[in-house]
Amino acid sequence: MPVVIVLTVTVFRFGRRVLLITCCSLNNLSLIIFVIFSAIHKWVSWASYGCLVCLLVYGFTYGCGVATISFCLSSELVPQRHRSLVQSLSFSINTIMVVITTFAVLPLYGVIGSYAFIPLYIVPSTFAIIYLFIYLPETKSREIHDIVNELKGKTAPKTASIVYPVSPEYPK
Repeated sequence: MPVVIVLTVTVFRFGRRVLLITCCSLNNLSLIIFVIFSAIHKWVSWASYGCLVCLLVYGFTYGCGVATISFCLSSELVPQRHRSLVQSLSFSINTIMVVITTFAVLPLYGVIGSYAFIPLYIVPSTFAIIYLFIYLPETKSREIHDIVNELKGKTAPKTASIVYPVSPEYPK
């Protein structure tokens, strides 16, 4: 329960964009370091402990940032009438990708070891982080119509910090 309170305060203090990109980057970095430690653990005795630390960091950054914020963002980036559809699609695509990577990682891990994380997780994650860094707007303290207009390429600054009292006008 205290973790939920801390996460809620953190999300509202720092914003979703910054927190998501930071946690995704740390998540990816922990996987890269895990692959390195796993590769050298035969020659360096303490590298196995490094693998364990990397897994703990991965679990923490995933649980505190990636898992929680990514599903909140999907409902904040679309108009109200499309939120349930977008949430359903997000959960469905996530579930399908988890099943695919879960069934692919074990056979690939048996063949190439921890290097299996590179094509399955690290490379796609790197491209996703770059994409999010370029295109993901901050949703903190912004009206949905401003965010939607920004995503459509219209106006609205990326760091808008005021909430407009005007009612939103959605295109039909």
